[in-house]
Amino acid sequence: MLVKKKKLRLGVFKYSCCAGCEFELIYFQKYIRETFDSVDIVYFRMAKSGGSEEGPFDLVLIDGAITEAWQVDQLKRVRQVARFLLPIGSCAVNGGIPAIKNHTSELDMEKRVYQDITHVHSIKTHPVDDYVQVDGYIKGCPMGRKDLYEAFTSLLLGKRPSFVNYSVCVECKIKGNTCVLVSYGWPCMGPVTNGGCGALCPSYNRACYACWGPMEDANAPALARQFEKMGLAPDDIFRRFTQYGSTKPEFRRGAELYGSTTQPF
Repeated sequence: MLVKKKKLRLGVFKYSCCAGCEFELIYFQKYIRETFDSVDIVYFRMAKSGGSEEGPFDLVLIDGAITEAWQVDQLKRVRQVARFLLPIGSCAVNGGIPAIKNHTSELDMEKRVYQDITHVHSIKTHPVDDYVQVDGYIKGCPMGRKDLYEAFTSLLLGKRPSFVNYSVCVECKIKGNTCVLVSYGWPCMGPVTNGGCGALCPSYNRACYACWGPMEDANAPALARQFEKMGLAPDDIFRRFTQYGSTKPEFRRGAELYGSTTQPF
């Protein structure tokens, strides 16, 4: 007699982001049929109406940064009923694009966007792991399919996912790319950015702009000083370290050297 294996109970929650990572999940191309045949979607508003926020979940994916208090409350409740919880994409992992607003007054930012701010209750942008413990990170903007596949297959096999922890430079070497920083003098963020994208931008003769976020123990100040030697203005250097990962200490150490013309973190 064949015993039917219990499906993985999946929850997907969206906070402040463009929802690109959820689209990446829905259009998982080569693996979408096998993946969703193996899971029971308990809650995923973009893909399925209804569902239960209460769980329990075997796996929860969080898309988007935290920018409102209600998101914090829900996130903590979801963490309590989730076996594994993974932030997906740069917004959830590093604060991403939404965290650019952290470098100005929250009140000024609200007034810049809304005429009537009486019903706006925004807070400074935070990544998911500022509020709850996570079980790994699916990085990228949008999230990388390789890491997404690793997460799903590992959990279906009953093991913890393993993600890469090396810089984009390693992937450039693997692909035999010419170093755009050394050879062309382009301000490439690859030396301090976590790999996983396959060195996509440098492979097409474009400098990395750090959408995967910082590599662990990245020496951002050294790269920032190199950019200065190359003639980049302080504001330009600051923006390169705050475009995608300004909430993380690895990038903040680079940005703080050139952030005198901007509001403090």
